[in-house]
Amino acid sequence: DETSTPYVSEQHVLASLSERLCWPASMLCIDGSSSGSSSILFPTQSFLLSGEEENNVASTTLMHQHHPLTAKIHPRHTLIRGGKGGFGTLLKGQSKQAGAKTTLDFGACRDLSGRRLRHVNDEVKLRKWRELQQKREKGEEVDELAALKTESGIRNWHLMVPSWSDGAAFTNKGKRKHERQLEREVRSWQSKEERANRQKEEKKMEQEWAVMEYVRRGEVESARVSADNMKEGILAHLKKRKLEKQEISQPITAAGLVSTDANNSEIEQDLIMDKDGNSSASSLITLSGEMSVVDVPHSEQTTKLQGRNDVKKIRIQSESDFATVGVLLDAAKLKETPNQGIHIEYTIQTAGLAQIGWIRVPTTSKDDVEIFLPNSDTGDGVGDDNVSFGYDGSRKLKFNGGTDTAYGSVQGSKEKELVEWNAGDILASWCRRSTDGKTIEIGYLLNGNDLGVAFSIAAGSNDFGYYPALSLNLGEVVDINLGPEFSHDVKEGCVGVSHLSKTSSDESHEEEVSSKPEIKSCDDAPPQKRPRDEDSTNMSRPASANTSASIDTFDLNNCSSVQELLKLGSDRLKSILLSMGIKCGGTPEQRADRLFSLKGLRREDYPQKVRGKNFIL
Repeated sequence: DETSTPYVSEQHVLASLSERLCWPASMLCIDGSSSGSSSILFPTQSFLLSGEEENNVASTTLMHQHHPLTAKIHPRHTLIRGGKGGFGTLLKGQSKQAGAKTTLDFGACRDLSGRRLRHVNDEVKLRKWRELQQKREKGEEVDELAALKTESGIRNWHLMVPSWSDGAAFTNKGKRKHERQLEREVRSWQSKEERANRQKEEKKMEQEWAVMEYVRRGEVESARVSADNMKEGILAHLKKRKLEKQEISQPITAAGLVSTDANNSEIEQDLIMDKDGNSSASSLITLSGEMSVVDVPHSEQTTKLQGRNDVKKIRIQSESDFATVGVLLDAAKLKETPNQGIHIEYTIQTAGLAQIGWIRVPTTSKDDVEIFLPNSDTGDGVGDDNVSFGYDGSRKLKFNGGTDTAYGSVQGSKEKELVEWNAGDILASWCRRSTDGKTIEIGYLLNGNDLGVAFSIAAGSNDFGYYPALSLNLGEVVDINLGPEFSHDVKEGCVGVSHLSKTSSDESHEEEVSSKPEIKSCDDAPPQKRPRDEDSTNMSRPASANTSASIDTFDLNNCSSVQELLKLGSDRLKSILLSMGIKCGGTPEQRADRLFSLKGLRREDYPQKVRGKNFIL
């Protein structure tokens, strides 16, 4: 009955709740699944509608008794309503105004679903990018230019454009211009990518080369150590045989101290000498890098030219990038003949990169302090500093002080063309003092043809400090002829290197002279100062001989205590320990204790901690 039991509608309830909760009524709804009706409710308690709070008594008339009814109230979620928003119409209207410019910015416009066009375009752009990435991962060919082109003609805009926009007004000329711009951009990308890949490959190759170079150097060092170990083994075997021969001829003391440094030098000299008695190979010294002496075939070892005697050669080969080797000369002989020139001959075997010439060593002058320092790692060799002078016939250049100059034309020839050396050519180099004595001249001869003076250096003093030297690239082979016989005539005023090199006979003569007792005059004249070279030679060789002569009479087994050894004196104990290869440092008491601790021991049983650097089994 409507008069006695009034109903409360859903709209009244939502209006009351909206007023209390401060929520819009359009955002609220009542779940009427339990009642089966969405428009009318039958509450068990009254709803205080708008305007009924003031009169509580009157509100009691709205109380109705019904069975409990459950109602759920929750916000109502709805989509944003509206079309494109009218922004496109606004842009269109602005483009038609006088003086207004057309636009290409449609990102703020909306489609019929209410989405902004920039968001829709980003989705299309992302989808196309993923498709290109999948093709690249599969290794398929990707057309970068086609990927940049769009149907709208606008960069990175994949949607259509209205007819009134600036994009729709593109002419064919404008489209071609835009395509050319894209082509240039694609080529720029590709060139950058290729350059990056090339740099990556170069870096990878450099790393691989560094590893290979490290391995190669390790192999070279291993081979050198193996060769040194073999030489030490041969020396030890020869020394053992020599000791056995001396045991037969004379008794040996308990310490077994007959072997001396003089014996070692004799054995090494025997190893250096070849079967013909030629010790010229010992005149070479490696200044940087790795250089090896290669066996010369017997057919090439000696050559007879124009009735000359046999011409003997030394063949060397570079084992590193830019190795440098020098020829040792006798400083005493150079001082005896300061005005004598030097002549040396080379046979080019591989005709590759090489710098052949001379190096200057410091003289006695105080101002002459610069030293030749080659370095195979940096490629510095003969001619790359101020104190070296080199010539390379493969490049037709001469080098000094880090600069190069064209050189190599035959003197007296009508043709001034520079001559290039070839495999098998003979290059002679000479260095001499000029006739007036003011300059040092360096020149070359190729197959007997004079190439002229290559360098003219001011002579700072009367000392002649120039030595032959050459730098070879990796794998290059050159034969060296020190003389006295050469394939071609010797330069006027010069002699072969063999006349000025130090020979084994000279060394033995020095040993004999130094071993003789010193004769003092009766008038007690002051001793004369000996040259530096002679002094160092006499200090290194006769001392060991005198030591061995005094040690031969000493027998450690005859000593019964440390005090008996102390009576010998500090110097005597030191000389005994040195000759035995035992450490000789410390006080006299420590030396005596160290020596007495070796009594009764065989030489191979000596403790490792007492062995010196010169200890040999």
